[in-house]
Amino acid sequence: MRLLCILLILNIIFADYGGGYAGSGFRYGSNARKFSLAGALVADKTPGFYAFSNPALLQFSIHNHIGMSFQNMPLDRSIQSFSYTRRLPPSAGVGLAVFRAGTKNIVGRDTMNKETEIFSSSEIEGIISFGVALGSKLALGINIKAFSTFFNDLEDIDASGTGIAGDIGFIYKFNRRLLLGGVIKNLNAKYNWKVIIGEENRSYVEKFPQNYIIGIAYLGLKGTSLFFQEDIMILPNDNVNYRTRIGSEFRFANKIKLRGGIKQLLGALPAGAIMGMNIKPTIGVGVPIQVWQKQYIHLDYALDLGRVGEGLSHLFSFSMEF
Repeated sequence: MRLLCILLILNIIFADYGGGYAGSGFRYGSNARKFSLAGALVADKTPGFYAFSNPALLQFSIHNHIGMSFQNMPLDRSIQSFSYTRRLPPSAGVGLAVFRAGTKNIVGRDTMNKETEIFSSSEIEGIISFGVALGSKLALGINIKAFSTFFNDLEDIDASGTGIAGDIGFIYKFNRRLLLGGVIKNLNAKYNWKVIIGEENRSYVEKFPQNYIIGIAYLGLKGTSLFFQEDIMILPNDNVNYRTRIGSEFRFANKIKLRGGIKQLLGALPAGAIMGMNIKPTIGVGVPIQVWQKQYIHLDYALDLGRVGEGLSHLFSFSMEF
């Protein structure tokens, strides 16, 4: 137990998460519940958004689900996601999902640092998912992903990147209260870039980091669920980064859920930087809204406190079973 605590502390202090590499927009978070629990949901299901956490969770699809998320953030950033999950009796599920991350009002500059034009950038990911239970303990799942990125409003330049990748996930149920989950993400993920500048054509490949994720969900406390997740990221230069995530969800008698978590920030700090607490808190709430009889729309909200003084972000997600 002492060794586990030491490793956890070292991971939080010295780990990094691989920002600035290809596909970083897809790692922000697909929905408000996941964000408010620090992203520690590889072993727990969020109705309407199973595929974004772990495709093996699709085997929990007792009903069909639709999920939508809208996230408008400072610095002209935005994220939207949509997911549809369909139950496949007796113990499987299939899903379709789309994720978009974009930035607008980017100021272009030339080699003399003079402003040239205002443009925007978008990354879009489409996912086909399948998950199935293999007995009462084990479930497996797979994502097939296609993604693209492009720039708008650029004069004399046409730049776009496309790629195909996969995820493989599993869920192991020790019992109904304790679940272990894991995912290998971004298998063979890369952008195949095509850039046209005037009459000149260029092409090159930009690889994604590959993620190995392991985590647990403990649902045995009365009214409270606990989540722990460790991300291991292999960067294109073969460096290894880690990220620890811890979340907790408290359920009130009226079915409202209060959520909170912590996740590590940076490990590699610039020269001269002052080392402080290398964690970021996350908070949120979930509210069921009855629309008719026993039919509910689940509204989830998360507050992103920001990292470098960019301002607050308000994240909203909606999901419904039918």
